[in-house]
Amino acid sequence: MKKINVAGMLSLIGGVALFGFTELGNFMGKSGKLTSYNKAKDISEHKALYDILHEDNFDWIDSLPWQPVQDAANYVVNMPLWLLLVIVGAFLLVIGGIFIKK
Repeated sequence: MKKINVAGMLSLIGGVALFGFTELGNFMGKSGKLTSYNKAKDISEHKALYDILHEDNFDWIDSLPWQPVQDAANYVVNMPLWLLLVIVGAFLLVIGGIFIKK
């Protein structure tokens, strides 16, 4: 396997594992009734890059010259970390599959 495929698989597995452990923790913290398990509220409890890193690391987003690019960067920074890892992993696997040499 190529290095890019290994990195893609590790990112994909890491994202799925992070999602699984977070959801398991959310589920175990709930009461015994499964009807009280609110999925929309629990997704908002997932960590994002903005929650993990210090705010000063994202000052560069405000200096971007084009508003749609600022909005896209804010969206990526506030995206749940597990989803970001899964997207990056899938992207790396596709890139590795495109540029494979036979």
